[in-house]
Amino acid sequence: MANNPGRITITQGQFTSECVTQNDLIANQAVFPAIRDMLDYANRRMLTTLLTSGVVTPYGINNTEKTKIPNVETKGKAIGNDAYQFRVMGRIEQPSTILSQVGTSGSDGTFTLKMADRHLNKGEAVLFYGGRFVATVMSQPRGTAGAYIYDFQSPSGEVFSYANHVAIQPGTKTCFGGWTTFGEKSLKGSGESRFPDMFVNHMTIQRNTIGITGDAAARVLWYNFTDATGKSGKGWMYEEVAQQQAKFAIKNERQKWFGVSTMKNTDGSLRTTSRETDPETGLPIIAGDGFEEQVAGGNVLYGSGTNGQPTIDDFQDMMATLQKKSNEVMGLNWVMVTGTDGYRNFQEQAVNLAGNQNITFMDAITQDGKAGGAAVSVGYNFTKVNMNGNSLIVCLHPMFDDDLAFPERGADGKLLLSSTCFIMNLGDGANKNVEILHKAANGVDRSMVEAKLNGMTGAPETIITQEDAMLYAILKQDMICVYNTQLCGIIYPSA
Repeated sequence: MANNPGRITITQGQFTSECVTQNDLIANQAVFPAIRDMLDYANRRMLTTLLTSGVVTPYGINNTEKTKIPNVETKGKAIGNDAYQFRVMGRIEQPSTILSQVGTSGSDGTFTLKMADRHLNKGEAVLFYGGRFVATVMSQPRGTAGAYIYDFQSPSGEVFSYANHVAIQPGTKTCFGGWTTFGEKSLKGSGESRFPDMFVNHMTIQRNTIGITGDAAARVLWYNFTDATGKSGKGWMYEEVAQQQAKFAIKNERQKWFGVSTMKNTDGSLRTTSRETDPETGLPIIAGDGFEEQVAGGNVLYGSGTNGQPTIDDFQDMMATLQKKSNEVMGLNWVMVTGTDGYRNFQEQAVNLAGNQNITFMDAITQDGKAGGAAVSVGYNFTKVNMNGNSLIVCLHPMFDDDLAFPERGADGKLLLSSTCFIMNLGDGANKNVEILHKAANGVDRSMVEAKLNGMTGAPETIITQEDAMLYAILKQDMICVYNTQLCGIIYPSA
């Protein structure tokens, strides 16, 4: 019998007398453990969470599988340290426009930019156009003559070059807040509502905070839940909170793929102290590497096709390379994550593989007597191919097509990331090769900390701050670990 964890339906509504604290999904989570459970693993999961939970199959993603994030240990080691030897009218995020550089770049990776807006916030790791350069926002914006001044620092210590990281972008020069990184004892996160059309790795602290004021407090979402036994319940949350959760999940997903450690030098060697310090607390900002940074120094190929895309030979060469570095002879399964252009190219290359192996596809067509003959559907959707006794399963990730966060394009005008292929062996059972671990020790669990702090809003709740707003804050401290990077690879398109 198929697993039936229950079902959630979501409806929009206005704040009424039913919106009491007992039904508040954020303020009173313990009352509805079943509905919170569904929200945690079915409502906000991104692809990295799904991949590390073993829910990817040759036939798609099994969303009934509960997310598995180890609590305090994995492979026998405790994770108590920082290191381990909605309402959407279009996008809810926007790029920030760069006007110019202020002064010169520091040799320690610091630099200052003049921006046309204040979309960025302190603690955000920002993606720049050239070479996917990453730098952390080290200060809140300072207003100046209709513009805003921001201080940045690159976590790896790479010196910022306006000519290489900004000026080469055609048209308007932009950068994009990809995720957040904070040090311990951080004071606050930041966020705003928008309705626009480590091989030794380290934990990353991410935060967001939103203030709910005015008529925003009148809009709520009701979550109606029915479990497998037919028992039902319901709970509510502010629509602004649901939007913030969605945005936080997207930022977290970017960090898992593209995060850059503050605990390493430009040559990749580990540092004893973080390169970045929070100017408000004076404490170090510790951040870990994402998948790309952990794998990029090993098995990397560039597409050899005339259009810069990988050919079937490239895929076979990569899988042969990974197989040679495995402790198994055959029967291995790899997952490849790519964007729309990469997925399209994979479909074409899979046809070439079938042709090379003299495979014939046949469909049985039943004649229905209609004039002109029976209707015939043409084409196949390849989600899994077998090579050399091993299998490659392809997953399309819409985030790889995000032209605001990752706008760099090749000579053909297509997004480079959309054709980039991340290939990984996930492992199985107790032998996970890619895992997400969070900070947990002595009863403290920082996998996802959520809090609602009431200000002087007039709501019948304890007043925590004197601000005229209901503050909703999110914090998480975790990391993605690739234990054996030699079983993973990356195929970049030739620019």
